[in-house]
Amino acid sequence: MTNILPDGWVVNLGQAKYLEVLDLQRELVKLRQEQRIPDTLLLVEHEPVITLGRRGRRSNILSSSEKLASQGINVHQVERGGDVTYHGPGQLVGYPVIDLAERNIGVRQFVDLLEETIILTLADFDIRAGRQSQHRGVWVGNLKVAALGVAIKRWVSFHGFALNVSPNLDYYCHINPCELQPEQVTSMAELLGETPGMAGVTHKLVIIFVELFPGEWHEISPIEVFGSVRGALA
Repeated sequence: MTNILPDGWVVNLGQAKYLEVLDLQRELVKLRQEQRIPDTLLLVEHEPVITLGRRGRRSNILSSSEKLASQGINVHQVERGGDVTYHGPGQLVGYPVIDLAERNIGVRQFVDLLEETIILTLADFDIRAGRQSQHRGVWVGNLKVAALGVAIKRWVSFHGFALNVSPNLDYYCHINPCELQPEQVTSMAELLGETPGMAGVTHKLVIIFVELFPGEWHEISPIEVFGSVRGALA
């Protein structure tokens, strides 16, 4: 690892298992707190999984453990904010590991910037999205197209956002997503009447993200980020 770090790394992990990426986030948070790596944005698609945030209630999981297991869906309690949510193929998940103190931004402003990143990305696809005062996330009318849930540890963020590009929305029948009804969840594919390419959506989102979080951002490969973590921890 060089002594002079860029302002940020963008890492597209492709499809990766939820717990493996969660472990990676936690390692990156430690290294960011120690100023051994720059701000990092992880982008990923997960296998079908349900997560419960800090205030998550099991009652918002509507299906039995047996039914979920039969469909290969695991449930994990995690340290992010928010209640229950679903991740799966066709969903673009972003985990920003950002030093908020170094960028002189507060938690509310940080979440606002994540929402704005998604709103502007959707605008590039002619989808007019916005916010709701009573619920975090990104909305098109009364339909939620992206969920947010972050954690902050010694002013370094992790967890993040999930944008529904073209997931199988039937999976939402298993939960009350953030205390909403499953039918209140939508996707870009539903809104557009066609399936946008994940690569194109990811490309647009990264461009907007680095504009809202200014600096010298470099795209690095998953092999490079895992290698950097192993090297820093050695």
